[in-house]
Amino acid sequence: MDRHIVCLQISAFRIVLARAADSALRDRPVAVAPTHTPRALIREISTEAFREGLQPGMPIALGRLICPGLRVIPPDSSQTHVAHHELQQHISSVAPVWESIRPGSLFLDLTGTTRLFGPPIDTATRISRELACRQGWPSTIGLAGNKLVSQLAATTLAKPPQILSIHPGSEQPFLAPLSTLLLPGLHRANTSQVWQRLEDLNLLTLGAIAAVSLAHLQAILGAPADLLHDWAQGIDCSPVHPPIAQPVIERSIRLDPDEVDDYLVLGRLYRLLEQLCTTLR
Repeated sequence: MDRHIVCLQISAFRIVLARAADSALRDRPVAVAPTHTPRALIREISTEAFREGLQPGMPIALGRLICPGLRVIPPDSSQTHVAHHELQQHISSVAPVWESIRPGSLFLDLTGTTRLFGPPIDTATRISRELACRQGWPSTIGLAGNKLVSQLAATTLAKPPQILSIHPGSEQPFLAPLSTLLLPGLHRANTSQVWQRLEDLNLLTLGAIAAVSLAHLQAILGAPADLLHDWAQGIDCSPVHPPIAQPVIERSIRLDPDEVDDYLVLGRLYRLLEQLCTTLR
């Protein structure tokens, strides 16, 4: 049986939630960053802010210099958690199994649901329409035979709401022109050496990697070669992992904006640890 995996992404989820509650934030540059410290870094940006030259990780002071009209909103983890749970509840009626990627993004396994809900592309379209109309959450959706291709399909879509379906057998033509930087995790620090080696050899697209034999890739990259070779061919057998409920205890404290005393910060962390241990007892 062919697999039907959907990757649903709501880009800049925290900003989407803020705009749904405050229409004044729409169609203007918005960034998410702590507002109680001048040295805060930008965590998330809107499309308008990206066009102005802002990037996540940029100091908020520099962002204001580049874009004087920038609106900064503080992160709200509780609101994000509630909204992500609402998103999961919404898709649970049509997806037997789903997996969280991050707040606002999910993998859905629609394999075997055609007789119940119709073709997977119709189900994905219905989910996208309902999220946009009921919650005001525009999404991008990729549909393919595995998690990797569906995630890359959703990532390549520029402006929501859009849906891209990659039919079985057409994975390689779709993947060939894509940059290797789009591969999940390849931009992280622990794989920077692999990326540097690929750049040195001018293997900058998935098509370029697919054209190299596995034996040559193994000689060049070592252990990561097998996985990269499969990914470049559009092969990904990883399952959609259902959510596992685990008990969580949280304690938090807000530090002063310019607090740099290591002993003071460490003391407050120990205090939080004591509170957690007391709760566990």
